[in-house]
Amino acid sequence: MARIQTKELLSRVYEGDFTVIKLKGLQDGSFYLLLETVNGSFILENADGSMKQYPRVDYALSWLKRVTNTNEVVVDIEIWRSDDR
Repeated sequence: MARIQTKELLSRVYEGDFTVIKLKGLQDGSFYLLLETVNGSFILENADGSMKQYPRVDYALSWLKRVTNTNEVVVDIEIWRSDDR
């Protein structure tokens, strides 16, 4: 899956160039931000190219509320803290 830097992500959000913003849960309890567009999906990355992870979903929601005018975000907890038993 393609990666996206913060500047480009915010540009796409401001322009409405996305279909959905998702916060996807990981097994360790953290979350990552996924921007879905008609041309594909993008994972938010750090400056060093690693995937940006939020230790709590409310950290990501607070950041999105502060820097965008988005009022709808999907939180996907399908594998969040699940056991592989």
